[in-house]
Amino acid sequence: MIVRKATIADAGAINAIYNPFIEQSPATFETEVYSLDARKAWIAARAGDARHPLFVAAAAQDDAGGVKEGALVGFANAAPFDPREGYRRSVKTSVFVAPAAHRRGVARALYAGLFEALADTDLHRAYALIVAPNAASAALHEAFGFSHVATLNEVGFKFGRFHDVMWFEKRL
Repeated sequence: MIVRKATIADAGAINAIYNPFIEQSPATFETEVYSLDARKAWIAARAGDARHPLFVAAAAQDDAGGVKEGALVGFANAAPFDPREGYRRSVKTSVFVAPAAHRRGVARALYAGLFEALADTDLHRAYALIVAPNAASAALHEAFGFSHVATLNEVGFKFGRFHDVMWFEKRL
């Protein structure tokens, strides 16, 4: 697996990974899929921003699950926690992996690259919001030093029902 910073050329592949989560999963509370232009703008906004990097993972070789060598299989990013200045030293992190590449170490590799990059910044805290239940995501975050600090009950609404969101925190 190859983990690298994302480029504008990755926009379509990132959409191919993320848009199905929007359409089919409560893992994100976004409800409108990204257009190619919107995704390109999202990537461009992160270019050169050390505090809010965006990484992608590409398959290093063809595998039995049908993932082709060079195909993007996941992405991870750090985003502003809140736009207000007093929150500038905190970020929200997320990682999304294509279903065909689950349980292959993609998320771990992406987070390793992301947190290595964040170590060179003046950031103080990282937060992850995980729709409950999601034992695999909780375990991943705990493996990277996050602690579960709260669960907001029925805070999100998607697909006709309310969902709980677990908050995880990590000191950087």
